[in-house]
Amino acid sequence: NKHIFNNKSTIMKENEFNLINLAIKSRLNKDVKELKKLYQATIDGDGALNFHSKCDNIPNTLVLIKSAGNRRFGGFTTQTWDSSSGYKDDKNAFLFSLDKQKIYPYKNDSKAIYCHKDYGPIFGAGNTIQLFNCPIQRKQLYTYESYSSCSYNFNGDNNALSESGNSSWIYAIEYEVFQVIFS
Repeated sequence: NKHIFNNKSTIMKENEFNLINLAIKSRLNKDVKELKKLYQATIDGDGALNFHSKCDNIPNTLVLIKSAGNRRFGGFTTQTWDSSSGYKDDKNAFLFSLDKQKIYPYKNDSKAIYCHKDYGPIFGAGNTIQLFNCPIQRKQLYTYESYSSCSYNFNGDNNALSESGNSSWIYAIEYEVFQVIFS
């Protein structure tokens, strides 16, 4: 996996990538060649405008998030981020917990991701994961895995992402976005 990590993640360790790689391979039947870092909030600027300037219109992105409670999680989508103010469907999308080494599949409800100019990445209906504008500065990251109409299947794991096990505001201390490049 060393060749995959040409741009180091501060959140995901190299040996944890197998979980993500297997999930991508099972959905797309493609091998990951490289993870190309597009954006890191603490380096590129912690704001929606910064995120969109680096990540819009690029397919196959992996979002990694670290909370102040040291929870590490994120999502993958083949769709592109933009400022359209709308949901996008993606049958290949999934969420994951690096801490639990679990994948949470998409339910195919036409709401895999939500794009908006005033926000960072948002996964799912009910904003299952929502990175607000300046989530690190303002301490605003929202997870809502217990929402009844959630777009991702947590199989009753209500403590999948958040520290409290319910919908919660948690503090983000870092997030990164990588483009997944295939062989």
